[in-house]
Amino acid sequence: MKPFHTIAVPHKDILEGRLTMDVFAADLWEVYRNRGPDEYKDAETFFTKTYQTQGLEKLLNVVEKRLLGGGGNSVIQIQTPFGGGKTHALIAMYHKATEWDARRIVMVGTALGTDDTLWGLMEKQLTGKISRFKGQVSPGKEAIREVLNENQPVLILMDEVLEYVTKAAGVKVEESTLAAQTMAFMQELTEAAGTLDKVCLVVTLPSSYIEHYDEGAEKLFQQLQKVAGRVEMIYTTVQENEIAKIIRRRLFSQINEDEAKKVIAGFIEYVEKEGILPAGVEPSEYRSRCLDSYPFIPELVDVLYHRWGSFPTFQRTRGVLRLLSLVVYSLKETNR
Repeated sequence: MKPFHTIAVPHKDILEGRLTMDVFAADLWEVYRNRGPDEYKDAETFFTKTYQTQGLEKLLNVVEKRLLGGGGNSVIQIQTPFGGGKTHALIAMYHKATEWDARRIVMVGTALGTDDTLWGLMEKQLTGKISRFKGQVSPGKEAIREVLNENQPVLILMDEVLEYVTKAAGVKVEESTLAAQTMAFMQELTEAAGTLDKVCLVVTLPSSYIEHYDEGAEKLFQQLQKVAGRVEMIYTTVQENEIAKIIRRRLFSQINEDEAKKVIAGFIEYVEKEGILPAGVEPSEYRSRCLDSYPFIPELVDVLYHRWGSFPTFQRTRGVLRLLSLVVYSLKETNR
């Protein structure tokens, strides 16, 4: 057998040992601010290293159609488990928006303080200043619609909204709170977006309890779901059978498929001869799974994604990518 790294050639960042967690941590706000690794902020590099899943392809098509005035969902929610590719999908849309000639609004709850309001941020990103949307009281549906209408097509990307609303719950606004005003804004925004042909709002919300912080945040989460849920379409961007392909694309710049098939043919012959083929799996099916996951065996990906992925503090995609990149880096000079 040939050494795996001569068949599956690792990306430059892995060969150079640039394996810190931030390289695998997708952050929409950092991309918007033109900071962070090229893997995310540079569109060409991003799409080179991104395996376009069926869910992501469908999502991009739906959003593009909407922004071009072809109809479809005005409000889209992306909901996946912890580390399931939500932010990655938002970054893909952020980069694609330039091709669609659409204005972009980016709101990331972890980056915002309570001195910021979502409506003020929206106006500033569209017009360069905050003049109509001053103060901590939501401006109302008509005012929101007017600003959006003047700037169509508009793509609004909202990530980690729950974190912002949780912080806003501690800020009093007259007889209300900033969280309550934000909820009102979210409702007005979803309604306004639905009345305009070339506006699309994409929101991410977590689907695993670990991200909801406490009971108060859980109630706020349910309110957010209720507000968006009347008009939204929920998309899942990654299916289980696509995980191995995502890992391969991110870690390796090129794979010689013919050579990989030779190695796998020898491996299948070995596991059949030794009687260690996984139970209930036909050799043809196992061969196909090996091709998808090469140079890793399918069971390794399963263990990392399902068994390790069940640990509440292990971010599936990010954690798996970093661990496997460390393994590849440590073996890149060997004949394994």
